[in-house]
Amino acid sequence: MKGFVREAFTSIQGEGLHVGMRMSFIRFYGCNLSCEYCDTRESQQKDGPFLHEGIGYKNPVEQDFLIERTSGLHVVITGGEPLLQIDFLRELCTRLLSRGKSLHLETNGSLPEELSAVAALFNSICLDFKIPSATGLSEMWKEHERCLIVARQCDVFVKIVINNELTPVELRTACEIISRVDRNIPLVIQPVFGEQITNILELQKKALDYLSDVRIIPQIHKYLKLQ
Repeated sequence: MKGFVREAFTSIQGEGLHVGMRMSFIRFYGCNLSCEYCDTRESQQKDGPFLHEGIGYKNPVEQDFLIERTSGLHVVITGGEPLLQIDFLRELCTRLLSRGKSLHLETNGSLPEELSAVAALFNSICLDFKIPSATGLSEMWKEHERCLIVARQCDVFVKIVINNELTPVELRTACEIISRVDRNIPLVIQPVFGEQITNILELQKKALDYLSDVRIIPQIHKYLKLQ
């Protein structure tokens, strides 16, 4: 089976709870959203080559070809939005699991039905709650809550990317959704890269009124100038 993949590479995980771990990344093409802060805009459309170690190959990519270029124990499936290629994703993950890989999904949390079809294949899931004041998009709270209910069957955490336009209602709504599902699910507050959030410690303090584990983690790989 073939799928549209932007790139495969090895680096450290620069975001979320697994920051600093060495991982292989498979970045899918295609996304159903277009956030204002998106730092992988080249992945939003299914248009372009598959890149590995500086060499471009034709898309769509055969799974055997992709798997041969995926090394290490931990594999991150990211995008774009991987859930848009659900059949390719399911088969790829099943084959990677058969090779003893530990799989980690990064998703924008807007596709609960698709997530339910593959959630059991992952060791961990990073679920983005898209904050309207940062994304420039409409709210998706209902979709996020449905995705979180699905994802709680494995090791899940929620990430919110914020700027200085974050409203108290947005923070409270995100925290209330997580708390309704399980207040022990970790929340990662991630500032938009390059933006200094003036009241970030106060935001963390307010979130801790609802949740047990709230962490402030920037995009470490960007400060280290890594992929």
